[in-house]
Amino acid sequence: MLKRSASFVAIPGLSISTLLILKAIFASVLFHDMGTEMRLSGWSSAEERFIMQPRESVTFEASYLFFKLGTVKFELLGKTVYQGVPSYRIRAFINSYGGIPFVNYHAVYETYADARTLMCISTYNEKQEGGKPVRSDYIFNYAGKVLTWEESVKGVVKKKVEMPLDTSYTDGLSFFYYVREACKSAEGRKETLTVPIVSDTVRSSVNLTINEKREKCKVEAFDFPIESERLSGHINFEGTFGVTGQFVGWISADSAEVPLRADLKVILGSIVVKLKSIDRDSWIPPRAE
Repeated sequence: MLKRSASFVAIPGLSISTLLILKAIFASVLFHDMGTEMRLSGWSSAEERFIMQPRESVTFEASYLFFKLGTVKFELLGKTVYQGVPSYRIRAFINSYGGIPFVNYHAVYETYADARTLMCISTYNEKQEGGKPVRSDYIFNYAGKVLTWEESVKGVVKKKVEMPLDTSYTDGLSFFYYVREACKSAEGRKETLTVPIVSDTVRSSVNLTINEKREKCKVEAFDFPIESERLSGHINFEGTFGVTGQFVGWISADSAEVPLRADLKVILGSIVVKLKSIDRDSWIPPRAE
């Protein structure tokens, strides 16, 4: 059976930036023996996937209580070849809104994901800290079985961590599309999974249940409720900024499997993330009756 994963992770405090909240939601995910099982499932033979639509752009907005914190925008730039491997190039922009106390965060993430498996080949993010550009790179050396995380400032490496690379990985951006493909592959069947996960330099697991039940979901992007599938789970570790605990999310109950909403536990309450806008050719969300 193909293993699938999702990670909607909580971040404590109103003062935490939109990046931290949404990075947690779409945290990097590790799939145990994923390559073999995806080949058995037929994924590796699929040259094109309906969900992986080039130039699709999806924007989410995060809020805490009555405060709107900021947005994250996912873009599928297209299909290319990276290091000799057919790949999807994916980018995300994370921006906090102005005028929020202690929150001023702007970052860009970019990933190349194997077009056959959606496993990560290369990923980096770049943000501003103290007026200086800070870049983090993940170097996936599958042949040498080593994952190297590096943080650099103006091209000079300041931190470096090496971790065993004993299985296949995806990161936060490729995961955003992988979970949609996984839900589509399940064809509405309820499935409970335990999935290994890596976030920054932390490795653990996520318990996940997809396709729990059909529900209506209301988001700002549309003026009518959308038919959706509910998913939920538990993060089995305390990661950066106290990431841990329960989550629940909703994804459109159609062939596009568009994420709609996530409700996240934090120390001082809950964070809600909703679909704000989507640019996808010919997509009409399924209207809930």
